[in-house]
Amino acid sequence: MSVAAAAPVPRVRLFLAFAAIYVFWSASFLAIRWMVAEVPPLLAMAIRCAGGAALLIAWLAATGGSTRASAAEWRTAAVAGLLLFAGCHGLLASASRRVTSGECALYLTSIPMFLVVISAVVERKAPRPRVLLGLAAGTLGIAILTGRTGASATLIDRAALVASGLAWAAGSLWARHGARPASSVQSSVMQLAAGAVSLFALAAAGGEFEAFAPENVSPRAIGALAFLVLGGTVLGFAAYTWLLRVAAPAAVGTYAFVNPVLALGLAIAVGDEAPSGRSLAAAALVVGAVLLCSRPPGGKT
Repeated sequence: MSVAAAAPVPRVRLFLAFAAIYVFWSASFLAIRWMVAEVPPLLAMAIRCAGGAALLIAWLAATGGSTRASAAEWRTAAVAGLLLFAGCHGLLASASRRVTSGECALYLTSIPMFLVVISAVVERKAPRPRVLLGLAAGTLGIAILTGRTGASATLIDRAALVASGLAWAAGSLWARHGARPASSVQSSVMQLAAGAVSLFALAAAGGEFEAFAPENVSPRAIGALAFLVLGGTVLGFAAYTWLLRVAAPAAVGTYAFVNPVLALGLAIAVGDEAPSGRSLAAAALVVGAVLLCSRPPGGKT
């Protein structure tokens, strides 16, 4: 008995989805930096997740694309949301108060390397030699960033950024292999909702509500929040969730070496990052590491 082949994905949809994670996520690092300068970091990310979930819920209601989620699907969403948003975005936002947006982006190039390491541990299979070389290059690049002098970021900030990349990699793998609704938009909503709840709880526990003065928030911070909700979350994360279903993991992972280059260039352009030989050397190492850790073009995916 033959099995019908899956319908091909339109190239235009693939192009637009990749453009969303390349462009919107690259600019998100600077938007986070501007936002957390005036809004407590965990509260800022909670608002971002809640706003994105609300807009996607409205979309599902208008299109009738939602279904009743099972307990297993909610478990997947809860763990993924905790790792992706409380773990990754919460740590990233906290460090962004002291670390430049370009440097934050470079740290998060560790995500594909963590994906390789976690997969190797789970599958009990050692990576190929070229991947091991990539892991070594990436580790050296992160070490160069961590050893920078004259910056206001602490070692704790830099450790938090590495942990942020680990949390995103773990959350992505959990979401990819766990139970999930047929609709990628509904899956995004469930993960965002779980992330929002956990972030609001952490913000409350950390006293961020008492420290927040909405009347003092500038138009720049409000604009950054609007961009993060619409571009970084609704369009960017929804595109990412969909791509994880229809595209090869290695192809989806290419955002990890596109984003830091664009984010670093944007940070330099607006004066958030001063170009230096150390930063450029670290960028070359981590981008090269991601290329080595990715599957070669035409390889089995």
